[in-house]
Amino acid sequence: MNIQREHIVLRAIEPKDKEMLLEIINDAGTEYLLGGWALPVSSIQQEEWIKNYRNDEKNIRLIIEEKVCGKPLGMVMLTNIDYKNGHAEIHIKLSKDMQGKGFGMQAIKTMTGYAFDELRLHKIFSIVLSYNIASKKMFEKCGFSKDGTFREHTFKKGKYVDAVLFSIIKDTSPPPN
Repeated sequence: MNIQREHIVLRAIEPKDKEMLLEIINDAGTEYLLGGWALPVSSIQQEEWIKNYRNDEKNIRLIIEEKVCGKPLGMVMLTNIDYKNGHAEIHIKLSKDMQGKGFGMQAIKTMTGYAFDELRLHKIFSIVLSYNIASKKMFEKCGFSKDGTFREHTFKKGKYVDAVLFSIIKDTSPPPN
């Protein structure tokens, strides 16, 4: 089942997405804006990951695709899904040339709506590095609230940086546009 919104479709990962995923994961600028850490990924490694990846009850990773032309734009994920406590973490990665065009907001709203309406989750949260201004603004525009700051939470380029916790509760989520 694909999940659709005005200009995007969220769909399963396919072999044809390899080049777009490689571009995102191997881009140093993108990696700097995201939590965690990454190692360079080869074409063969990406093929194997796609071949072996399956969405499951704990993690859902979907490709964001432009509805009209079918171009893959990035990936949106729900991870560490906790059905007992009703929450999950949301992540997004967009190709550089697709950032700032509203596709990220549509993907976050679409995935959040799916989590609330289909998975019966109560809260969705995201941890955003303090210097990632664009992501902080995007989550706020999507109705997420800033819950607090994790001081010196993530190690990037030789130093610890703060991360900001954002969340949205089902009862306070804005209606779909």
